[in-house]
Amino acid sequence: MNDFDDDYLDNEQDTIILAELDWKPSPESIVYTDPDFSKKIIERIKGVTEEGFAKEVDNWQEAIQSLPVYDELDIRKEIKGWNIGIPNKDDFDFDSHAKFYSMQIQYRNRITEIINVVYAHHEMLSQAQKTLKDIAARLAGGTAVDKNAIATFTVQPFSLACTHARRLLSYLESVLKNIDFAASQMDRMLREHQALARINSNFNSEGLSSLFKDNNSRVANINNSTEIRTRNRR
Repeated sequence: MNDFDDDYLDNEQDTIILAELDWKPSPESIVYTDPDFSKKIIERIKGVTEEGFAKEVDNWQEAIQSLPVYDELDIRKEIKGWNIGIPNKDDFDFDSHAKFYSMQIQYRNRITEIINVVYAHHEMLSQAQKTLKDIAARLAGGTAVDKNAIATFTVQPFSLACTHARRLLSYLESVLKNIDFAASQMDRMLREHQALARINSNFNSEGLSSLFKDNNSRVANINNSTEIRTRNRR
């Protein structure tokens, strides 16, 4: 658990990056109002050609370019500056809990936004790699092993980019789990504090009731004659 630092939290709220990621309009690669649409679809029945494969690569490239651009180093640098923690277990100040809770919400919203972008890249690259590999295997010559090797080599740029996106996505998901774990721990701590507060309140109420019932002489000699009753003797 992190010790509560009021100055640090005040500065931390000023340094949280809330930049928006710009989503571009989805490219309309298929014009359904095109009168020759059906003819273009039928032409695909004739089989795979190099020109057709090149067109498919252009379509996937256009789709990937429509996604928001992200910088992995900037993302990791931003997350490294976050304070994913909870107040000290002996800290009963409400303001400190409120500030940590506010930061957790901001961190979670931010990490979710970034995950959406990285996940979109991963899905787009993964589908492009699988689709283009199948098409490339049909165009390649040789044995089945040769076809698979040529197809794998052809889509290697997509496979490499997909691997990088998957690696970053795993990191972001781990950070999200840490944020959720910190939130659950703080919730447990708040429940413990509430339970202690109820116990203290009950003891205080019993003490006031006993003092009210005691006579003046007993109150005057409370230091010498008061009997401390245990729970079993009430």
